[in-house]
Amino acid sequence: MDEIAFFKAIQTGSLSGAYLLHGDEEYSKERALRQCECLVSDAARDMNLQRLKAPSADAVIAAAETLPFFDRLRVVVVTEMTADEETRLAPYAAKAPDSTLLLLVRRAAAKAGTLYKTLDAANRVVEFPRCDTGRAVAFLGKRAKEFGVLLDRPTAMHLVDVAGVDMATLENALLKLAAYVGPGCAVTREAIAVCVTPNPEYTVFQMLDRFLAGDLKTGLSMLQTALQSGEQSAMQLASFFEGRMKQMLTAKQLLLARQPEQAVVKQLGGSPYAAKKTVAAAKTCSLSRLRTAVLAFSGVDAAVKTGAKKDTDALLLAIYRSFSKEAAAGQTADV
Repeated sequence: MDEIAFFKAIQTGSLSGAYLLHGDEEYSKERALRQCECLVSDAARDMNLQRLKAPSADAVIAAAETLPFFDRLRVVVVTEMTADEETRLAPYAAKAPDSTLLLLVRRAAAKAGTLYKTLDAANRVVEFPRCDTGRAVAFLGKRAKEFGVLLDRPTAMHLVDVAGVDMATLENALLKLAAYVGPGCAVTREAIAVCVTPNPEYTVFQMLDRFLAGDLKTGLSMLQTALQSGEQSAMQLASFFEGRMKQMLTAKQLLLARQPEQAVVKQLGGSPYAAKKTVAAAKTCSLSRLRTAVLAFSGVDAAVKTGAKKDTDALLLAIYRSFSKEAAAGQTADV
């Protein structure tokens, strides 16, 4: 069962028995749990709502077999159950009583496990996949209407670029923006710049843009701010730059092989924002410069581990070797 069908089943009150809820999108999963818990009447909530953390299979069965107290349904929420206990529970889960809604919650379900196979065969596995850009933009559009503010699609996409695709983070950001611009007003890029703290990926991409443009002064200032704030360590930044240079090198090779830009973005995978930025940046660099940068940043870890340099010094040297005017002047033309 997909998550949309699961939410509809909650609204119609047709849920009962056991369900396995799993996936990376914690916001949607938590919202589904809250709505399921609301199926229990307030008058007897303490009696008919039970949460079990890392329980045994026997404890889960005992909770599920308890009849609801003056209500039609009892809700039991189970988290952090071990694989062995899940296997023991699987035969019972397939026949859990209609008087109980048994919700077995995992971040990542073991698809090869007995419990998953048993409930999946009965269409009782609900996955909450990680939010993508399209879904995040649609989510923001819906929430903006509920919050009474205007949000056009390009601005919503910019907000996703800045804040990421985590739905809880996006909702909090939109709440701040709604309070800032006021009822009936439009959310703007200027408001986003004031109210929303960029996610690390966005911040580092902005830094990388400055380095690639030859603006070392601004790039290094942004680097210093990131290091002083503790948002990213020197080693984390070096790892990010190394990974991005490798992605840019791959993108450049694909572009030189006459692959269309959209096809290259798709082949890179991952965040659409990151892939598009990577392809755009790759177009501005030669193969020789990208290879030099990959080698420079891949050498940071070794330089630090051998004690040859401190982490910040090693990172700065790699930046100079990759992005200085001398590095740009030394690149050879692509053939």
